[in-house]
Amino acid sequence: MGVDLAPRVVTARDFLMGSIWEGTGDELHTNRLTARKSMFGQRILSGVTGMLLVIDAYRPELIWTPLSRLRWSFDGPLFEGTQVEVRGRSAGDEHAMSGTAGDRVVTHGIAVTGRPAAVPAKPGQVSAGRTMTEADARLFHSWLPGDLTVGESAPEHIPWPLIVLTASGLITRGRHMGDFHTVLNRAFTWSFGRPLALEETIHCEMGTVERRPSASLPGMDVVRFEASVVATASGDHIAGVEWVMICR
Repeated sequence: MGVDLAPRVVTARDFLMGSIWEGTGDELHTNRLTARKSMFGQRILSGVTGMLLVIDAYRPELIWTPLSRLRWSFDGPLFEGTQVEVRGRSAGDEHAMSGTAGDRVVTHGIAVTGRPAAVPAKPGQVSAGRTMTEADARLFHSWLPGDLTVGESAPEHIPWPLIVLTASGLITRGRHMGDFHTVLNRAFTWSFGRPLALEETIHCEMGTVERRPSASLPGMDVVRFEASVVATASGDHIAGVEWVMICR
């Protein structure tokens, strides 16, 4: 049976904190004036950030616990001030969650803990890199502390949400999936290998990008690709993702 939790309200701080790692080049997520002219009429929260809010509301410890796999779907926009009703169900290492706004599920998925997954090397187009520092972890902890107490220090590994947020920024800001001005998450599936120590630099390697017109959203394209997150110094592939986006 699922568990209903106290609703989580999307705040301006959520928009800001997620953009620190995803970047601020997407006007739809960051610029109120430009976003008013969009199809949504206002800023929409990054899909990755919305996912993290739901996970944090259901199982805060999952934010800092290394994951093996993550499967998630992004079903609708989240706006500033939206009240998200969170529901979840756990069975062993598998945790299913969803966030509902009004009468519509807007984000849902499954996080799996346990042994690190095997992440095969898939060399491809190389993105810029970013060093993940202790300062990143502390700043992230100030936003989503999980189940760590106020005086408890953050783990010494890069938390998986920072890997996902940073990969999103490196891929989309670098235009590695195409020169689009609107990029919306639709779904992704992640596999995570061993946790990587803080102070390491990571970059992404992109595979082939597939693109087709959207059947439900005229004028937009469905973009699918695979990518790896790589520890730059060692060349180890620490995470892999299959990603689907809706773009224009």
